[in-house]
Amino acid sequence: QPGLEAQLANVADEIAYKLGTQTIGHEILSYDELDSTNDVAFKRGEQGAKEGVCVFAEHQKKGRGRLGRVWQAPKGKNLLLSYLLTRRLRTWQVSINTLRAALSVIKEALKMSGETLGIKWPNDIVFEEKKLCGVLTEMSAEADRVNFVVVGIGVNVNATGSELPPGSTSLKEILGREVSRVEFARCLLKEIENDVNQFKKGRFAELCKEWEEFSATTGRRVVATLLDRKIQGQATGIDKDGALWIRKDNGLQERIIAGDIQHLRNSS
Repeated sequence: QPGLEAQLANVADEIAYKLGTQTIGHEILSYDELDSTNDVAFKRGEQGAKEGVCVFAEHQKKGRGRLGRVWQAPKGKNLLLSYLLTRRLRTWQVSINTLRAALSVIKEALKMSGETLGIKWPNDIVFEEKKLCGVLTEMSAEADRVNFVVVGIGVNVNATGSELPPGSTSLKEILGREVSRVEFARCLLKEIENDVNQFKKGRFAELCKEWEEFSATTGRRVVATLLDRKIQGQATGIDKDGALWIRKDNGLQERIIAGDIQHLRNSS
């Protein structure tokens, strides 16, 4: 019925309304403000919550990205989401969840925009080299076994250029109009569940192949910053584990499991 969503009690109810997923979003928590959605989802994992718990917030006081970076987002403008995965995984499989989450976001954003978006390895959605979305995956693990994984997603939805950090963009900036964050969240949760089900079936190779179709990194000249050194060369793609391969200038290839990637201008 027209206007029914607007009458629902809170954001969690609005997103859950006609969601229709089996696992992702079976429990939805929403907050006006908190330190970090990842922290809340992580605590729910420690409390033994079932897979699929989702945490949304209008604002994060201590939002973070990979490598300790601060995630900046104006209040009430963007999509800040974390969800819990409790299926037993090997530690090497966790990085696949980052790629898979980025894949879920880009597929939903493409449905809405039709624009040329890309994934910058491993976790950024970009439009014309400007960042639209980031993914942060954290886990609770012991030895080589993972107890649970929390995937945090931050999508710039309705923020304007002046409200975003330099080098960022939003769906509003790309489309020239505001986007319903509730509708985007609802559709994204459905997409996440579809991709999680593919992951559960062990279809890692298929997920990586699909990820490659959207890759903004493959074929580019890049610099990879690792803990103790930097590697420069051409990104040649990812393998079935989600690791990035770089062909260095000496012709040798190196496999990058984790690191920070900078795209360089391709020489003519």
